[in-house]
This record gives sequence, structure tokens and C-alpha cells, in this order.
Amino acid sequence: MKSEGSQFTAPCWNSIIIFFIGMAGCGKTTLIFRLSSDLNFFKETHYIINLDPAVSSSKYSPNIDIRDSIDYKKIMNDFFLGPNGAIITSLNLFSTRFFQIKKMIEKKTPKPKYVLIDTPGQIEIFTWSAAGSILCESFSSFFPSIFLYLVDLSKTVHPLTFVSNILYSCSILYKTRLPVIMAINKIDLTSMDFIRDWLCDFELFDRALLEEEFFAGSFARSLALSLDCFHQKTPFLGTSALSGKGVFRILNFLKKVKMEFSINFQRELEKNILKFFKVLERKKKKKNPVPNSSNPKICWGEEFFNLFNILEFLLFVQMELDRVYTIKINNQKRIKKN
Repeated sequence: MKSEGSQFTAPCWNSIIIFFIGMAGCGKTTLIFRLSSDLNFFKETHYIINLDPAVSSSKYSPNIDIRDSIDYKKIMNDFFLGPNGAIITSLNLFSTRFFQIKKMIEKKTPKPKYVLIDTPGQIEIFTWSAAGSILCESFSSFFPSIFLYLVDLSKTVHPLTFVSNILYSCSILYKTRLPVIMAINKIDLTSMDFIRDWLCDFELFDRALLEEEFFAGSFARSLALSLDCFHQKTPFLGTSALSGKGVFRILNFLKKVKMEFSINFQRELEKNILKFFKVLERKKKKKNPVPNSSNPKICWGEEFFNLFNILEFLLFVQMELDRVYTIKINNQKRIKKN
């Protein structure tokens, strides 16, 4: 039932988009290199996109590189911009080529299961710029997309810094409305047990905040209390981009998030279908077309076929959900027998 020009079929399910974001020096590029090496070892197809025009060199070889089409230094000289302004301008120019990127991903055989996107080190340039919003919304319209927010463990030993990271990841979640996974990087340098204790016991975290001599300590405590519900539902995964520890757990968790994204995305599609029907009904009343059963495309045009593409995707989602539900029931029966 796959029709020509379908936007909601195989590409949406074969590839998952992963945006790597975090403060400068948190290890985004190194983690992408580690993930790429492990995926090559397991013979998993993947795609790498570099969105940082100012990087001089990287450990991995990107399939799509913003530096191949946009000269960062030339933009600085031509438009008299500073480093950050040139990065924003480069992203604005690159975001206009999204459909070319989409076609390149879809044409790749076999289909890449993972698309790893490296963002600029200046986190606010991507998360709060128009180009970043365009790229996030465009990718999430066609592919399951998530954010992997990296936290430098060596710089998060203080509770105030930890609250700041949670607050930033929360703002990204509400701005983009995409799933966020927090990856605590550099666990090979020190243990992350204190972060687990803070997440499991708020009173312990509150006492740690009281020990900090901060002029707005009461504000930090109230802010941590309001964010308590958020970080309880946000997954925290410890990893080391250098040694590779915890990377396999991230790959397993990405598969779970992919299914959750599809379930939530289905609800949004159902809302869009309802709006689509209403728009079709209004157009039908205004134009009063004469029905022609021999050629429905004359009556409804391309909208008729776009509707079937959406319905086709919903049917595929329901089939996957039924399959997951069946596997769950079978596992429960096995447990009871044992």
C-alpha cells in the first residue's frame, strides 16, 4: 500500500535522528566518534552530519559536512561578523537545504538506522536560533528525533551546577517538544554515585544545596524542588566517550525512545488528520466539485493521496504496537510457567 511521494512510510521508521548538544568541551564529538566506531563494529548502518562550521578537525568522517558547502571564515569577512554571528549565519544558510539532506538520507542503501548530528559547541547558538528550530522541526516531521544532552561530570560536582544543567535540559524539552536524554559523560574520571543519590533522595540534595554559600540559595532550593518531577522522569545515563563505557546502554535506550516517540507522534498525526478532514470539507463546500468515480484525483487532487499516506503510516504504527503488545504477553506467560 505504499504510494508514490509518501512522506510517512519507511524513512520515518528506519532512521532515528539524534541531536548531540551540550556545553563546550563536554565531549559531543568524542561520543559521536565512539558511537560510530561501535556501530561499525556491530555492522549497524548510520549517518553522521556535522553542523559546526567552525571546527578545524574532527575524529570522525561525516557523511554530510556543513564545511563542504559553507565557508565560515569567508562569511565572517564578507559580512563583518564575529565568531558566533558567523556560526548563526552559516546555520541559517544550511537550514535552507534540509530537503536535499532528507533525500540523501532516504537514498542511502541500506537505510541508516541512526543519524548522528553534531551541533556547535556554543549550545545557545543551536537551541535558541531560528536555524536550530527549523532543523529540529523539519527532522522531527519526517523522522523520530531525540536530543542527547551531554553533561560534563567533572564540572557537575557542585549541586548548583547540576541544577543549572537540569534547568537547561528542561528548557530544551519545552522549546523543542522532543524527548531529551541526559548523558553524564566522563564517568572514567570520577564516580557518578553522588548524582544518583541526589536524584533518588531530594532531602539529601537539599542538604547539599544548603552547604553551598550562595546569595540566592533559597531560590536554588525552590527551583530544584520544582524540577524534581522533571528529572525523575528524565533518563540519566552514565557514559565515557573516551573508554566507551556505557555506550551500549545508550544504544539500547535509543531503541526504546524510538518506539515512545512513534506512539506520541501518532496522537499528533490523528489531530492533524481531523484538521485535514475539516479543511477538505470547507474546500468541498466552497468549490462544489462534481464527483467523478473513474478518476478521484480530478476531484480531490494531491490532498486525496496525502491523506492515504497519513493513514498508511497510522496503520503501520498500530501494527508495530500490536507486535510489541504480543511480545509482552508472551514474555509474561513464560515468566508464569517458570
